[in-house]
Formats: sequence, C-alpha cells, structure tokens
Amino acid sequence: MKKFCRQFLREILALLSMMLLLPGCQRPAGDAICIGEFASLTGREATFGQMSHHGTELAIAEVNAAGGVLGRKIKLICEDDQSKQGEPATVVKKLISRDGVSAVLGEVASSRSMEAAYICQTNQIPMISPSSTNVKLTEIGDYIFRVCFTDKFQGLLLANFAKRTLKALNVAILTDTKSDYSVGLTRDFKAPFVARGADGERGAAIGHHRSALRRRRLGVLEAD
Repeated sequence: MKKFCRQFLREILALLSMMLLLPGCQRPAGDAICIGEFASLTGREATFGQMSHHGTELAIAEVNAAGGVLGRKIKLICEDDQSKQGEPATVVKKLISRDGVSAVLGEVASSRSMEAAYICQTNQIPMISPSSTNVKLTEIGDYIFRVCFTDKFQGLLLANFAKRTLKALNVAILTDTKSDYSVGLTRDFKAPFVARGADGERGAAIGHHRSALRRRRLGVLEAD
C-alpha cells in the first residue's frame, strides 16, 4: 500500500513538473519552487485530509532528496481549510496572491476543490486534486486536473462488477445523504445498474452516525 501511495504521489509531481513549464506558471528564479496545498487538516474530513497531506510531504521529501524539479527544490506551503465551505477560496487566494505559489494541490472533497478551482483557473495557476471525483471539476478549465477516477467511472465499474461478476439482480444501496461523494456515487452506480435490467431501487439513506448505519443495514437484511 505504501509503495502504491508513493507511486501515486510521484505521478502527481511528474504532472506538476510538466505544468510548471506553462507560460502562466513561470516565477522569478529563487531557491525553491513554491507549491501551495489546501487541505482539510481539521474538521469532519480531517482523517482523510491529513493522510493526503502526509503523503504529499513524503513525496516532496523524496523528490527533493533526488535533486528536486527542474533543478530546484520544492517548498510546500499548506493551508488548513477546516473541512468548511468558504475556506478554500480564502486560503487559495492567499496562496496565490501573498505566497506566489506556482501551482496548487487539493482538495480531497470535490465541493471544496471546485470552490478553489475557479480561482486557480482565473489566475492561470495549475491545480491538481488527489481525490475529487465529481466529473464537473476538470470541466472548469484547462488548468484544473485530477489524478483519480471520476464518480461516473467508478459507478459504471461497480455496476458492471455487480451484474456480470456477482450476477446480482437486486442490490441494497446505503447512501450517506450528507456526503456529496456518497450521493454522487449512488447515482452513478444506480443508473447503469438499472439500465442493465437489474433492480437498484431498494436503498436506505443514512447519517454520519455508526448506530444509524447499523440500524439501516439490519433493516435492509430483514427486508430480504
């Protein structure tokens, strides 16, 4: 798993290296290339955000130890968006205007990534999201990238696996209605699954509490 994560992050930095050659990304020569990161280090998605952040730190340390990018070391400037809407716009504006970053990394959540993406696109600053799956993110502009699969791709793959490999005709879908990712993946799984003649109508909405999830899971099993 660690090897996969390192390779995954090396690919981010490889893409970043190529983007730094774009005209809008040039910065005056200095001791380091400043890369901004906005991450959910605190708040509801802190666990996910911290994992992504630590992986980025690891990858940058390895790249710098190997000589850096374009002959220069990378300096990471990280801002915590607290897992809150509204914060990404604030911190990304700071990273661009005050810190003068050449590119931006973030976020793990699609909604917060999209909030910052408009700012990066307007300022012609490349932005790479490590895990935002909403298909609309990269449609914002040609400076916006991701290194993960979209909801539609994941949903279709899961639907094909359920139908062709598991031979499932009926499924139960547990959806966290407070999570955009869960809602989006439910939608993008259900559509192709039902289109193939299966029944994806049975489902249950859940909250964030484990007790609610257990109750819903038991309810679905009892219905079977």
